[in-house]
Amino acid sequence: MKTQNKIKWTLTQPEAIKHIINILDTNDNINRTALSYELCDYFHFFDPRGNRQHSGCLKALRQLEQAGHFRLPSSTRKTVPRSPQRLEHPVPQPRKVPVDAGQISELQLIIVETNEQMRIWNELMITDHPRGAGPLVGRQLRYLVQSEHGWLGGVSFSSAALHLADRDKWIGWDWEQRQENLHHVVNMSRFLIRSCVACKNLASHVLGLAVKLFPGDFEKRYNHRPLLLESFVDTSHYRGTCYKAANWRWIGRTKGRGRQDVLRKQEETIKDIYVYPLDKDFRIKMGLPENS
Repeated sequence: MKTQNKIKWTLTQPEAIKHIINILDTNDNINRTALSYELCDYFHFFDPRGNRQHSGCLKALRQLEQAGHFRLPSSTRKTVPRSPQRLEHPVPQPRKVPVDAGQISELQLIIVETNEQMRIWNELMITDHPRGAGPLVGRQLRYLVQSEHGWLGGVSFSSAALHLADRDKWIGWDWEQRQENLHHVVNMSRFLIRSCVACKNLASHVLGLAVKLFPGDFEKRYNHRPLLLESFVDTSHYRGTCYKAANWRWIGRTKGRGRQDVLRKQEETIKDIYVYPLDKDFRIKMGLPENS
């Protein structure tokens, strides 16, 4: 558990200040509570019962604001959620896509960096993904699936699930070990092959490209190389065949609780959990027994 002094010390570090400023600069509609929740998740500020140390984080943020590091949103203003930026027109449908992924020309993943790329990614997710464009939480990377035939889909990565019984059992960590090592795990939070694209093996091929590119891109952006990927498959819509073909491992199912299900209403659908180790020695590097 992070004490109040430890929370403040963590947030006063230059990289933490930079991270907070970046959140404030890129989220016009964020309020103090949402900022505190995101920082608790990002820096693992939790008490022994697994609750976010929201009050301690807010107190530290107010002190840092008074010290002149940044300016927080007003605590009294009502915020209106801002819709994701979109294109003014649908993303053009791909043309002459081959029936097999091996025949696609110039297939690649493009990391989303520009405003135009973000608009395309949002448009694809909003129009074609069951969960839309987000919001995503924590450290994030987005990719567009590009080819000479047009945009074929998109992928995103963001913070791992806080509590996931079957995952935690499979990894073999206890509560304290999870708090110390959760930042080594990243969630593939969106994976889309457009519904208008019928191409054998494309999904598993894109998963392979993503696994190859993601660790280096993430390390370049955040100065940290993850050890394990997780992802969820809604079995009411999909069978997870492409994950199995791309060597992801099924390890269990969710309990139907979303990230914000603090009241334990279990309003989410049950999903299969898949993982992909990015390092075969990930348990050792987390300080766990090799065969947990």
